[in-house]
Amino acid sequence: MVTPFSRLLRNALLTFLLVGSLSLIAYGVYSWHREGRDVRDNLLILSGFLASASQSFFDEMGNSLEPLGDLIERSDVTSHVEIIRPYLNGFQKRHPQVRAIAVFSPDGAMLINTAIEPGGTMPDFRLDPPYIQQLLKDMASRELYTLGPPEIGKAIHRWRFPVRHVVRDKNGKAKFLVQLAIPLEREGTFLHQMPVPPNSYIGLLRSDGYQQARFPIDDANKVYGVISPGPVARMILDNPDIKDGTFSGSSSWILGEQSRVGAFAKLPDLPMYAYISVPASYVIQRWWQHNTPIMISFIVFFGLFVLIAYRVTKHESLHSRELIEQASLDTLTGLPNRACLQSILNSSISGASAGNKKFALIFLDLDRFKGINDTFGHAIGDGLLIKVAQTIQPLLRVGDVLGRFGGDEFLLILAGSDETGVMLITQRILDAFSNPFEIEGRILRTTPSIGIAIYPDHGRDIETLLKHADTAMYETKRMGRNAYTFYVEQMGRRVRDRLEMEHQLRDALKYEAFSLLYQPIVEMKSGNIVAVEALVRWVMPNGELRLPDEFIQIAEDSGMIIQLGEWVLRTACRQLKHWLTVGHDLRIAVNLSTRQFQDPRLTEKVMGMLQEFDLDPVRLELEITESVAMQNPEKSLQILCALTEKGVRIVIDDFGTGYSSLGYLKRIPADTIKIDKTFVDGVVNDSEDATIVRSVVALANALEKETVAEGIETKEQYEVIFAMGCNFGQGYWISKPATEEELLLILDRGTQLVKL
Repeated sequence: MVTPFSRLLRNALLTFLLVGSLSLIAYGVYSWHREGRDVRDNLLILSGFLASASQSFFDEMGNSLEPLGDLIERSDVTSHVEIIRPYLNGFQKRHPQVRAIAVFSPDGAMLINTAIEPGGTMPDFRLDPPYIQQLLKDMASRELYTLGPPEIGKAIHRWRFPVRHVVRDKNGKAKFLVQLAIPLEREGTFLHQMPVPPNSYIGLLRSDGYQQARFPIDDANKVYGVISPGPVARMILDNPDIKDGTFSGSSSWILGEQSRVGAFAKLPDLPMYAYISVPASYVIQRWWQHNTPIMISFIVFFGLFVLIAYRVTKHESLHSRELIEQASLDTLTGLPNRACLQSILNSSISGASAGNKKFALIFLDLDRFKGINDTFGHAIGDGLLIKVAQTIQPLLRVGDVLGRFGGDEFLLILAGSDETGVMLITQRILDAFSNPFEIEGRILRTTPSIGIAIYPDHGRDIETLLKHADTAMYETKRMGRNAYTFYVEQMGRRVRDRLEMEHQLRDALKYEAFSLLYQPIVEMKSGNIVAVEALVRWVMPNGELRLPDEFIQIAEDSGMIIQLGEWVLRTACRQLKHWLTVGHDLRIAVNLSTRQFQDPRLTEKVMGMLQEFDLDPVRLELEITESVAMQNPEKSLQILCALTEKGVRIVIDDFGTGYSSLGYLKRIPADTIKIDKTFVDGVVNDSEDATIVRSVVALANALEKETVAEGIETKEQYEVIFAMGCNFGQGYWISKPATEEELLLILDRGTQLVKL
């Protein structure tokens, strides 16, 4: 007799079987389309990476020819051609992808070729009309370098393409041409080093349809020197303005499986396209690899589900599920929390160890998240964390796990990923962060710092993997943020060294193991000292002085910069009071770090020290960098206005190297603008640097601000900058940083340091 309960259970099982089968079919179709889309998206990313890497390679080759040409020009190449061979051989050693270097006279005659021994007969390319025609065309080009199509080299006797640079006299007439020959065989091509999927074909295609480079290649004579029959060439010829795209099809010269899928992208500055393709079966392989476990699991577990007494355990299972979710999920983002991630990691390690497989652990930290919390409040910060989780989750594959490790830290576990796979997903995440986040009507921008550890290469237990991924993440922050870094052993040593230096720095602050040097600032018109800049040095036990570049960033990151900055300011004020007491009329400039400038008690501390030493505020100049002032422009304006109202002078340091807008610069109550040393260095010989310095001086005059040129190291620099109207200058040519005793001797001899 069929009871109502058994009938109900049978109907439930039949329904489950039908729905499950339909769902499995629907999932298979959906995952197939998604896999194909993911493959094309990944190939598009790889083609863009290849385009950027190729452009960088060509720029490196082409740009490096200019100094080589200058070096050859200084030699008497026409009379003693062999004198330049050591220069050419040295260039080849630095650039091993170059097989030969040749130098041609303006009429196309070859003067020297490193592929031909000294005294050997040089081939006469003037007897080859197509070659000499292209050579003379490139000789007339005004570009820094030209990139020729592949051809058989007459000196190296193999397919290669040339990179050429023309050296001209001051009237623009060609003096000679330098040519690099870069071979295209498998061992020498730069394409061979690209990380690509197995059985990939990658290459560069010129906009006219000819191949520039190809890897791998079976018969170069079928590929180079003829218009490509492949789909990429057809798409480019039909759409000359196309920038990138995907394709499928075949090429007659590819052996084996001809049906392929791929993507291409245009090089940023050259009429050339980078492309990559994989066999069409690659999509099938990936789909099978990613989805077979799911399908098999469905079939296996279906037999188990039919044994479950649905109605008997319904209430208990629902209640248990709620308790598990509450214990394992982050309440804000809904992602797995730290405890759940620990459990997932345990399972991942066990599974990877049993199957001898790899998986990747990604540690992601949001850059400057504390500043967003402090500025806009925790509600906005929480909203940003939710948006970040929602942005990353769709980028992951089936089986990947995203969890919140704590605070603004996220953890990703990528099952079965090696370095190539994790690079693709990580780059996808970085690209997603290029767009701003909208939180409660506010547009916020943040970037991630990412550290990566691979099991078992970088650790075989949870603690080691987490530690190494965290170390790699901090290495990313040290290198500039908004990037990813794989863990390497040297990072652990660097972290230990950093911790050791941090410990030493704490002891140095405790015992005040620092000293100040003072570099004079002169009025350029009179040459008289009007101010000095206080420069901190760390005095080591052996008497050696450490420069700020070696410890300031550590002090900044650890928060010790506040204590160090207060010591510098107090010491500088005390010294200034002494100089004024003995009759020297001076101002003193003190640099403010990022954390000092963000100190809410900054104005109170500065005025307290001025009162402590009975100093007129106008005697003190506080230097802040352009980038620090622009981190939070409105807050910066409030702080600077408060200091200016008290009489303290404000100096914008390193001007021109940041990203300030002229609107904010006009509002900033700065008295002085410091012209960065990088522009001063080239002011005599570099017309662009001279133009920048002249423009900064003119801008400062228009805003009624004074200018100081930093890093003046020659008399010629002083004279040129003075002629541009700059008010003040400092640098080693004027005076090196001096101790208080040395500076007092200078002042006692008279304040005029420069006499023109």
